[in-house]
Amino acid sequence: MKRYSFVIAVLASFLSACTSSPVLQLKNNTAKARKDAPVVISRMEVQKLTGEIPNEKFPVVTDEKGTVIPSQIDDLDRDGKWDELALVCDFEAKEVKKLNVNFVSYDKIPEYTVRTNVRLGVGSIEGGFEGVDHAVSPKGFTGVPISYQAESVSWENDLMGFRDYFDCRNAKDLFGKLQPEMIMDNIGTKESTSYHELSSWGMDILHVGPSLGAGGLALFHQDSLYRLGSTDKFEFQLVTKGPVRSIFELNYGGWNVDGKSLSAQEKITVWAGKYWFQSDVTVGGLDEESELAVGIVTSYLREKKPFSFTANNQFEAIATHDIQSMNNDCLAMGVLFPSDSKVRIGDAPVLSEEVSNGSRWNQPVGLTHFVTQKINNNKSATHYFFAAWELENKKWAEQENFENLMKSQADELSSPVVVSIK
Repeated sequence: MKRYSFVIAVLASFLSACTSSPVLQLKNNTAKARKDAPVVISRMEVQKLTGEIPNEKFPVVTDEKGTVIPSQIDDLDRDGKWDELALVCDFEAKEVKKLNVNFVSYDKIPEYTVRTNVRLGVGSIEGGFEGVDHAVSPKGFTGVPISYQAESVSWENDLMGFRDYFDCRNAKDLFGKLQPEMIMDNIGTKESTSYHELSSWGMDILHVGPSLGAGGLALFHQDSLYRLGSTDKFEFQLVTKGPVRSIFELNYGGWNVDGKSLSAQEKITVWAGKYWFQSDVTVGGLDEESELAVGIVTSYLREKKPFSFTANNQFEAIATHDIQSMNNDCLAMGVLFPSDSKVRIGDAPVLSEEVSNGSRWNQPVGLTHFVTQKINNNKSATHYFFAAWELENKKWAEQENFENLMKSQADELSSPVVVSIK
């Protein structure tokens, strides 16, 4: 898979050798300004604009003034030919942008600021870790000895970092970030400081314990939560990573739910400039409509209880907001989901201390507030997990600001930027 990692430092003059193209029109239909609005343009749409797509050249997007718009090309099916052109840009309310797509040779590729990343490092702390695009975690692996960098598949953007333990725990964790640079390649190594301690870049801010953590998954079946944890197969597959978005898959086989063996896939997408990641989940082997549970850890909640609200006419949310970070400051977390997918909201049973502190192997789910979504055999269920940390921005100390963030993002997801050809 080809990589496209870039730092913005390009003047429009380099396009003098490019072939011009018809105009691409992007429209913000909402009455609000949008920052880092995601835009996806299919290869077929680009071809309608430019005619035949030249081999060994790359599309570069510019506005009417010739300013380069950060973008990337993604080979989603990994057949060696890119499928989508992805970009982010800012819009005023109701703004229409007219853009050009031009093709350049390798030596003319602009450098964009890298604002997303995915990392799975394989090796050891003493010997070092090598980043890989694909790996399978051994069946029953408990995370000891440490074989994966930071014990996890990690992903980040310029605002927040996340990880999913690449072992039988399979719960999601959070990194609070204090700088926009990508840091996941460097943490959890022999040379780095402990990510459990506050440093210049930030820290691990969540206590996961026996919970599902920051958006971990389970199946709700007959009043029980079956963690998507100890499975016969647990596979990581990178799809793409680049300056504006990164995508990867977590594939599972042999997920035991009440004696039935299921398969599952979680496809995670992270965009630049967003306090959320998108999760698309499919489950195979279901005989009937079931309930996918998405959880938020509650172990460090002090005074406030989890809450829920309607984000707009298409989305609802569950969330927590409290002094619940490992740095003893405000941390907000939430799950945004389509209203028509919701089945129930609930809390995991209280576990005994013996169970909570017991084996990592197939541990029961505890200390978790969750929502369940309808899920049918091999049909995707989508949700968005949000996290915001007070130390990154003081406004997140106010619950109202976090709720407004989720509501504004629901509005943007309900009305994506419209792409047309002029």
